[in-house]
Amino acid sequence: MQQDTAHSYQTSRSFTMILCATFVVLGCTSSGSLGCGSDGTSTPTVDSDLTGVYTVDVYQQSEEDACDTLADVDPAPARIVFYGAESDSAQGGVALAGQFCGSVEDCRLRAAQRPIATNYAFLRGNDTDGWQGWGIASRDGVGDECLYQVQEHTLAATGEQGIRVDTREVVTQFQATAPPDGSGTGTCTDRDAINSITTESPCKQAYLLEATFEERL
Repeated sequence: MQQDTAHSYQTSRSFTMILCATFVVLGCTSSGSLGCGSDGTSTPTVDSDLTGVYTVDVYQQSEEDACDTLADVDPAPARIVFYGAESDSAQGGVALAGQFCGSVEDCRLRAAQRPIATNYAFLRGNDTDGWQGWGIASRDGVGDECLYQVQEHTLAATGEQGIRVDTREVVTQFQATAPPDGSGTGTCTDRDAINSITTESPCKQAYLLEATFEERL
């Protein structure tokens, strides 16, 4: 899968919860190893002690354009599983992926399948300083401008058994990249959208996840 996808002013619907959209920056490398187009028996190893199954204690979401006010989501996900998933975009080539799941058995199955589309894909960071990841909620183009909504995730360990994920969905607008020959329409890339985010980017929605470790994979 192409890791830095280019779009000629395509539009996709945004979601009201954390979306399964991190496939834009998470996927298999072209090597065909680590279960990506190979025999599927090898498991990518991410440099993190946060892998495993967690019970979701808190899952909250804000109203649109009210990022400072969060309320419980009902029904909330029962569990979330974190595991290593191969990614060209991640530091070291392996992302810390997270996916909502039901029973412990369901969580283990989802982690073993290592899907490209996940709820979270943390591409850089570490357990001490925290992790960062992104997902694309919507994309559009107006003239030579690219208009994106990007979910920016930060993951931190809380004590010995807990984790916290804060998500900020922001609007970012930036110049489209013109073709080298100067013909045709410009392109908007997910990578450029992520790189264009600043502390001043308007926040459209916020999310909070808190979970407690349950068991190793």
